[in-house]
Amino acid sequence: MKALVGGIILPVSSPPIKNGVLLFDEESGKIVAVGKKEEVTIPEDAEIIEAPGKYISPGFVDAHSHIGMIPDGLEWEFQEANDFYSPIAPHLRAVDGFDPYDEAFKEAIAGGVTTVATGPGSANVMGGIGLLAKTYEEGFEKIIKPEAFIKMALGPKRPREYKSKYPYPTTRMGTVALMRTWFKRAREFMEGKIKTDNIDEEEIEMLRLLARALKREIQVKIHLSTSPDEIYAAIRIIKEFNLNATIDHAFGSQLVADMLSREGIPVIYGPPMITRIASFFRYVDDKAPVLLFKKGVNVSIMTDHPVLPEKHLRLLAAVVARNGLSLDDALKLITINPAKALGIDRFVGSLEPGKDADIVISSDHPIKPTSKIEIVFGRGREVYKAD
Repeated sequence: MKALVGGIILPVSSPPIKNGVLLFDEESGKIVAVGKKEEVTIPEDAEIIEAPGKYISPGFVDAHSHIGMIPDGLEWEFQEANDFYSPIAPHLRAVDGFDPYDEAFKEAIAGGVTTVATGPGSANVMGGIGLLAKTYEEGFEKIIKPEAFIKMALGPKRPREYKSKYPYPTTRMGTVALMRTWFKRAREFMEGKIKTDNIDEEEIEMLRLLARALKREIQVKIHLSTSPDEIYAAIRIIKEFNLNATIDHAFGSQLVADMLSREGIPVIYGPPMITRIASFFRYVDDKAPVLLFKKGVNVSIMTDHPVLPEKHLRLLAAVVARNGLSLDDALKLITINPAKALGIDRFVGSLEPGKDADIVISSDHPIKPTSKIEIVFGRGREVYKAD
């Protein structure tokens, strides 16, 4: 048992606690107690870690990344995020192309990021199955959920130089039509209206996966590419098929914030700080997450690693805070909000008894750019200590 004593605890799920105690168990990897010093009984055999003046927060959660799929320090040809085999490929699995030894994981831990959603990119209408991982575990022990979501992407899918099993749609409406067609086919498959002896095993596997999405057994992560009209399209698909889904990137969401608030669909925005280098980034606005948050949308921010490095997730939150959020609210965008969006808030995202002891100790509020991350615990084990 270990006890962090005397720090300023940021539980996220409740107000900050000055001169607090955080009790956690290395064997179970869980938080045992959180509270003021006079409220928490520290066992006699507990290891005391004095933390006066330090800030103690949950490990950060990135709900949209490609870490381990697009390796740091190698050319794009080594990427595993986009396979141009077919525009409809939900059966591809990120776990089969995931590199748990990517150096970016070490940097992510040093940046306080302890949990990530990573997987396929956006080249295909349905690109495959993404996974959830702990950045600090060794090898494939990192993977905590190998089949966490099906990655889908709106926007035009321009012809590629690669050979493909089927042609790619070349317009936004073509992409939506293809997505809808396959969901309808999966629904017919669920209802026994498709004779499986007439289709090959690969298509059967694809339909089984999409049927899981229709039954809300697996989440759907819908990538947007160009403009706010795609948000309307995504919502139509989500509502028509009653999907458990998130809307990712969501550039231009500031223009439809009221609608997103009414629909109650989680938004994973960003990444902030991205440049308007291409026409499809013209709706980028770092104020968007602030507006969504104030409208009651469950909004998170992403790195989209390696678009922006995983290690800088908290700095992206600082950029958002500068546009009108308190530091404590900005912290929610990289902790409890992404945990809720991914459906893992029972385990991570806040400092509460029973949750994973993923803990960040920093010299000041972690959203302040000048704050230094000093120690990171992963499931109760010290996994990083600054020099």
